[in-house]
Amino acid sequence: MTAAPTEESFTRESAKCMGPYTVCTEPALYLSAVEFSDIPEMVRILNINQDVYNGSALFQYPYLESHAQDRIQKAHDTVTAIGINTHWAMRTDPHGPLIGWAHLHFDHYDEKHPQPVHPVTGTPLVVADIGYWLSPEHTGKGFAAKVGRFLVEEIAIKDMGCDIVRAVSYVENWPSRKVAERSGMELELASKSILIPKLGVMRDICTYAVHKDPATKSIIKLDYDY
Repeated sequence: MTAAPTEESFTRESAKCMGPYTVCTEPALYLSAVEFSDIPEMVRILNINQDVYNGSALFQYPYLESHAQDRIQKAHDTVTAIGINTHWAMRTDPHGPLIGWAHLHFDHYDEKHPQPVHPVTGTPLVVADIGYWLSPEHTGKGFAAKVGRFLVEEIAIKDMGCDIVRAVSYVENWPSRKVAERSGMELELASKSILIPKLGVMRDICTYAVHKDPATKSIIKLDYDY
């Protein structure tokens, strides 16, 4: 994915990957860009229980309106900056209420964290992590796995040109790990201990990945920083 020049900005009308995307029709499931109008439902869902808080490195509990506001603002800022949407609401109607969330986070590089290159061609690789959560009111329908596979295959690889797409889970979070597997990912890193700032403790994570070219499977990300 190529970032736009810093002096240029984009509108939501001209941005790519806004959706709505049809993930499946039976039962119906769609992805469309998150909007500020999704905030009330987002706050309601993320306070039903602590599952998303317990399963993620960043989400808080209780989940406040300000948390949702900040998160969606960052999503909108990304669209304005690069002209590509990277955050979607799961919906059972193209314009219906949010029932879950999916996003792509593209790796950023510097001297300490250089961009990986293809081991044969030397071409710089486009790498992203996916994240998702689903309302407990809609679990058991396979929605998370269907969204995960669609996000990887149709959006990340096909639309955005990703070479590697990853998902991170706590080692003991088997529901999340199974979603990654059903999304077509393979276990890449079995265990690594990292600091989770919101908890102030070290936790063991594992990573799953899809590689567009099998030749890049030797490239394993180790530097996770939240």
